[in-house]
Amino acid sequence: MSAAPNTIAVQHYDGQAPVPAPATLIWSGTTVKVIGARIAQSYPTKSLRVSPRIGAADRFVALPDGAQLQCPDHRLLDRFPQEGRTEGFVAWLEQRWPVALAGVVVMLAGLAWGYFYGLPAAAEHLAARVPVEYEKKLGENTLAWLDENQIFLPSKLEPSRQQELAAGFTELSGDLPMAPHYRLLFRDAPGVGPNALAFPGGIVVITDQMIDLAEAVEEVFAVLAHEIGHVEGRHALRHILQDSITAAVAATLTADASSLTLAASGVPVMLVQAKYSREFEAEADEFAFDLLKRHGLSPIHFAALMERLGAEHDAQIERRTSFLSTHPVTADRIARARAAAEN
Repeated sequence: MSAAPNTIAVQHYDGQAPVPAPATLIWSGTTVKVIGARIAQSYPTKSLRVSPRIGAADRFVALPDGAQLQCPDHRLLDRFPQEGRTEGFVAWLEQRWPVALAGVVVMLAGLAWGYFYGLPAAAEHLAARVPVEYEKKLGENTLAWLDENQIFLPSKLEPSRQQELAAGFTELSGDLPMAPHYRLLFRDAPGVGPNALAFPGGIVVITDQMIDLAEAVEEVFAVLAHEIGHVEGRHALRHILQDSITAAVAATLTADASSLTLAASGVPVMLVQAKYSREFEAEADEFAFDLLKRHGLSPIHFAALMERLGAEHDAQIERRTSFLSTHPVTADRIARARAAAEN
């Protein structure tokens, strides 16, 4: 026979022993009686507190003397004072998995939006407020680390050739906002291969291997114009900030401070191997095309070198981190360079 609507079969915990005893809860309006082998007690209904409904889990009724009752969910419990009415909505969600699944999808979509849009916007906002002196220090320390660890070696390029390229670089960058801070440096980098890198604060490094690959000085200037675009856009700093924010969030969520330490200590290698976002590459390309044309140079030189680098990269991809590993070439980029040359 089923229990009457005003009674519930419960397990009674007296607060002293961890083992419960069977009992019956009887409700009579203003009073609740608990009758069992180890208890026969009455309590004012208003003195009870019922735990929130969580799916199909058992619920607990806290008694004013410190004891508690455990029982399956029962509609009679809704007549007693609740620990938190707001949990009713949570319980409603827990019993409707499609709604919960939709909530997870919305949460993941929000995280994705934050990563792809919110995080870059935050990094751009922060980068604009970092004094260039600090940015230069970061670039100098990064370059020093790469030199000390012999990732970069002294250039074997003839001094006269270095002077020629440095003069052209100065002419390209002379009227730009970052002009006072630009430094063009040459390095031999057999393990890196044909590459050019923009460091925070205005340092631009081009490898001997890149210069050797170029068939004309204009092609070298085209690559340098692209790196100037990264400097003017402060892309290296923004990239570091984005990775650091991600590491900080990960460290917070996982309570693992090592992820933040690794992000900070890995900056030099990250800059050498960094793959800029498609947006950064497009910005640097467009900046370079405009800068080249303003100095009487055609963007066609950029397209020509990119095509040659593509062939070089395919042959060396297993053993080199070339320019195309960090600045991926696409047919679209080459097409845009050719289109810019025609306009």
